[in-house]
Amino acid sequence: MLLLHTCCAPCALSIIEYLVNDKKESQIALYFENSNIWPKEEYKKRLQEVEKIAKIYNLDLIKARYKHQKWLEFLKNKLPKILTDYPENDLRCLICFQFRLLKTVLKAQAAGFKEFGTTLSVNRFKDTDFINQYAQKLARENNLTYIQFPLDPQKAHQKEKELCQKHNLYSQKYCGCEFSKK
Repeated sequence: MLLLHTCCAPCALSIIEYLVNDKKESQIALYFENSNIWPKEEYKKRLQEVEKIAKIYNLDLIKARYKHQKWLEFLKNKLPKILTDYPENDLRCLICFQFRLLKTVLKAQAAGFKEFGTTLSVNRFKDTDFINQYAQKLARENNLTYIQFPLDPQKAHQKEKELCQKHNLYSQKYCGCEFSKK
């Protein structure tokens, strides 16, 4: 069974379609671990949309508790400058990816999953090389298998837009944290 870290419903759609339709994979659980999302109302809105797609595709959904302050502390402990000093898609974002991937690995181990993946790995706005390399490293260190999806980020984004319209899903305008909202 695959544990799929899911940052939001739109980003999950092309991967779910690939897994369900192309790979004929039926053993998928979505994992919503996104304490980076701010404000909490936005977090709730994105979670509701992930709940919708879990229902549409008949997938299990595991929800992590919202711990925005713990996420902020993690970043502050790992970064030398104040968090607002980092531009979007810089070191602050890489540390954010680390936080969420670490949480995904811990959940995979605790829940008995052998494989994990992340929707972040097929995002045209993210450093997917870093995400995939870090996830592979975590997989090796924790006796898990990391699944890297062979999807083109541009084509995946187009598919996401089509599926969001089809399923009438909310599509956010920023990555998630208070720093990306600016």
